[in-house]
Formats: sequence, C-alpha cells, structure tokens
Amino acid sequence: MKTRFVFGFSLVILFLSSAAAQDQKLTADQIVEKHLVAVGGREALAKFKTRVALGIIKKDNEQPGQMAVMSEPNRVSAFYGFRDFDLQMIYDGTKAFFRPVLRRDMTTVSDKYQEMLASGFMFNSISLYNLIANSPAGGLKFESKGTKKVAGRLAYIVQTRSHNGSTVKLYFDTENFMWVRTDFGGVTVSRQMGNFTNDVVNQGGSENTIDFYIETSDFRDVDGVKLPFKFEQVLTAPFLKQKSVGTIVGEVREYKHNEGIDPKMFQ
Repeated sequence: MKTRFVFGFSLVILFLSSAAAQDQKLTADQIVEKHLVAVGGREALAKFKTRVALGIIKKDNEQPGQMAVMSEPNRVSAFYGFRDFDLQMIYDGTKAFFRPVLRRDMTTVSDKYQEMLASGFMFNSISLYNLIANSPAGGLKFESKGTKKVAGRLAYIVQTRSHNGSTVKLYFDTENFMWVRTDFGGVTVSRQMGNFTNDVVNQGGSENTIDFYIETSDFRDVDGVKLPFKFEQVLTAPFLKQKSVGTIVGEVREYKHNEGIDPKMFQ
C-alpha cells in the first residue's frame, strides 16, 4: 500500500513538472496572444475608441493629487496634479513632450520620458495607445527572454521594439497572463539634481544610473475587458523632492470608454 502511494505521488509530481516544462516552451507570440485572450480578446479591445482613467496619484509624503490618463489608439495624455506643480505628459501622435520643462543638464532624462511616451507601451494596458492591442497578429516581432519575478510573482519576459525603435521588455504573469511591467531601459545622469527652484541637493557621488519602468496591478473587469487599477512609475528629481530617484503610485478610481476627449488635452 505504501509503495503504491509513493508511486502515485511520483506520477503526480512528474505530471506537474511536465506541464510546467511545456508552459515554459511557449513562444513570445503565444504569450502575447494568451495575454490578449486573458484581458478579453482583440474584438472586445477594438470596440474602444477613447479611454479615460481617473484617479489619484501619490509621491513623496504629500497628500494624493488628482490623476487622469486620456488616450486614443494613436495618442495619450496624462495629467498629475501634485501639490506644488502639475505634471503633464503628452504624445500627440507625432511627438512627445511634457511640462514643466526640465533643465538642460537633465536632457537625458527628458529624452527618456519622451521616448517612453512615444513608444506605444507607456502606462501598459491603462492606455489605448498600446501596440500590443493595436497591432495585428504578427505585426510586431517578439522575442522570449525567460522569466523573472515581478512583485513576488513569476512573469514571462517578452522583448520587442517600440514605435520609435527603442527596445523594451514586457512582463506577463505566468498564471493569468496580465501585463504587469514594462522596462524601458536606463540612462545615466548626474546625482546633483534639484527641484524647480534654484536650490540644488547633492545626493553624493557624480553619476546615477536610472532604470525606467512601469508596473501595473489590481486587474478588474471593466466593460468586458480586464484593466489595471494601480500602477507604479519611476520618477526623478526635480519632480521628486526627497530623493533623486524613486517611484510614484497611481490608483485608478474609474474608467470611461468612448466618451469625447477635448483635442486640447493632446496639445
């Protein structure tokens, strides 16, 4: 009896190991297609012509401010209402920009933000300007890069090229295939980064490498698709005041689909 139990248990372990091994062999295209199915399917996603995500944004130790991410299939605009200034990030379909404008010595950071906005992957699936949803099957070249843990959960890594030619890494949860992270690469900047006054805070050292990413979580059903209700985004000084590099957290309270967006929001 004991021998039979051990044999049966061994078969279960073997079966689970075999299933896991087969799952590991998914191609990058298969991973992306499973993601699209998991969030509702291409047909459901194609019904949305506009999307507005409304909520709050948190940084440093300040009280939460108002946040809005407005998007169409070819452009995106984000507004963060912080205590001392409003941050606007816009891609109008041809070029990217944000306000307030950064100083000249932070050109590499400025260029990176603009690259991210134009990429077609900014804000992950929060935004309708999303190359995964808007590109036909086979329209993008994907490459599998193994797995990595994101927020304690294993995720597939899929590498591709953005709308503007930059390399990005997309992460999909291995169990539910939700899009949980995008890596946009890093830049090297001076550690001496101040805020929007003439004050300068020396963080020590001469250079700092910043890895830019966006993580999304708390997926819920909205109008027939699954969308994230929380995101974490890398931000730097002078937007941050307490440190040179950190993250801000956005919480979506409501999504609105197919409602008119004032064209001025993309200017």
